[in-house]
Amino acid sequence: MEDGYVAIHSPNHNSRPFFSAVDCVVLHATVTETADDAVRIFLNRRSKVSAHFVVARDGRVIQMVPLGKRAWHGGTSRLGRRANVNDFSVGIEIVNRNDGSQPYTDRQYKAVAAIIRRLRTEQHYRIPPERIVSHRAIALPEGRKSDPRGFDFFRLRRLLARP
Repeated sequence: MEDGYVAIHSPNHNSRPFFSAVDCVVLHATVTETADDAVRIFLNRRSKVSAHFVVARDGRVIQMVPLGKRAWHGGTSRLGRRANVNDFSVGIEIVNRNDGSQPYTDRQYKAVAAIIRRLRTEQHYRIPPERIVSHRAIALPEGRKSDPRGFDFFRLRRLLARP
């Protein structure tokens, strides 16, 4: 899916479990000032974290992990009855301080919507609106994560509903 995206490959990923179909997108805030800061963290093997995509403030998209691989973005997690959300999700990190004072940009919303559209059309991932979730919603124990604070999921759903 790298077409149109900058590809910088993180070493922090592994294979998805056999028969683990992707049906979820987890949105995160990078808690960094820039995309370059997030990329540096994801390139560091010792950090043991990554995401499939990083969305910069200007809407530029960097793909860090191939979609067929499991990125390490969710940590200890559960969605519904399923644990280990990294197994069946795509992680998207959006550059934001996550302090509630920095709004997400129009270009970021449009870029996130474009990624999800491509996941649905080009990769044929069945990702219903209710399976586009926040890191906060999946992280265990509850309250461990707060990101992406201030992200407007209704706005994203409106963008995704447009043809």
